[in-house]
Amino acid sequence: MNNNTLRQCKAIIFDFGGTLDSDGEHWLDRFFELYEKTAIDLPRELIKKVFYQVDDACCTDPQVDRMGLRPLMKHHVHLQFEALELKDARKEAHMVDLFCAKTEYYLERNCQLLKRLRGPYKLGVVSNFYGNVSTICREAGLAECLAAILDSTQLGVGKPDPQIFRRALQEMGVVAEESIFVGDSYER
Repeated sequence: MNNNTLRQCKAIIFDFGGTLDSDGEHWLDRFFELYEKTAIDLPRELIKKVFYQVDDACCTDPQVDRMGLRPLMKHHVHLQFEALELKDARKEAHMVDLFCAKTEYYLERNCQLLKRLRGPYKLGVVSNFYGNVSTICREAGLAECLAAILDSTQLGVGKPDPQIFRRALQEMGVVAEESIFVGDSYER
């Protein structure tokens, strides 16, 4: 990216998970760390398998689209514990608290950043999420800064499909040449 590109920039589109809710840390990596911090010794491949099973289940669960961060994480972690046949409510709650505390810190910090950026730029979110990214953005105070919030589960199309980006650009009233996308996954 050169200075001319930045001068032409009128809009910044952000990913949510791994971008606005952290500093580039994928949720799976966060869960590897959480299992370790909670003294639950499981093979990473098993954690990964269960994480993605629960990820898929959350995308098809009609209740999830109304959940804020803490209810979502309580649900997500509970489904992981069920799939792993773990029965320890204290550790389950501890994992939820650790995940949410870290996420809330980053959301609060990044909300301040978005407030500074919204003057010179139109801002948006495009995320492969569970149908509730707009709920979480509202809950965290981010939504007031965003001209568009697009969630793959709500739209039925996700990144890297150009259609989700075109829709965001249309909602924001800008063209691709005037926009930058910030995310944590080059493939997406």
